[in-house]
Amino acid sequence: MDARNPGGGIIGAGAKAMTTLILDTNVWLDWLVFEDARLAPLGHAVDTGLVRLHATAPMLDEFAAVVKRPHFGLDAAAQGAACERQRAAVVVHAPAPDCRLPCSDPDDRMFIDLAVALRVDWLVSRDKALLRLRRIAHRRFAIRIGTPEDWRAAQVPPPIIDAPLPARS
Repeated sequence: MDARNPGGGIIGAGAKAMTTLILDTNVWLDWLVFEDARLAPLGHAVDTGLVRLHATAPMLDEFAAVVKRPHFGLDAAAQGAACERQRAAVVVHAPAPDCRLPCSDPDDRMFIDLAVALRVDWLVSRDKALLRLRRIAHRRFAIRIGTPEDWRAAQVPPPIIDAPLPARS
């Protein structure tokens, strides 16, 4: 499954110039809505082109639906801005076929299926159903599944993705 990058080249098998990631909805929320400082290295890596993020339209739709929930307290402009930032950061793919990994949450299938279809380096998640798949996904497909902190700790050398943490007031 190949996708065109914004520069017009092909990203796919044999053309991996950077780390490839899929983020689940909770990680997107932490980064784009809550502006969690622990996600600053990820934002820096995306902004500097060290990683490429991948998603499907249903993943983007799920995020858009979640940010509209009243308990987040986001007005329409903030909802739109978060969705726009997400869409600008990803290469969008068609939904992937079932990879046959035993995921206990049907809503999470789209994340693991795309990760396997693209053979991404990392599926970054805080979801317990996805995190339970880390060993089998790595053994069968060489895909790492972990939290943002796991991804950050695995970077060698770490200073490449470090961004200055925001000042606390």
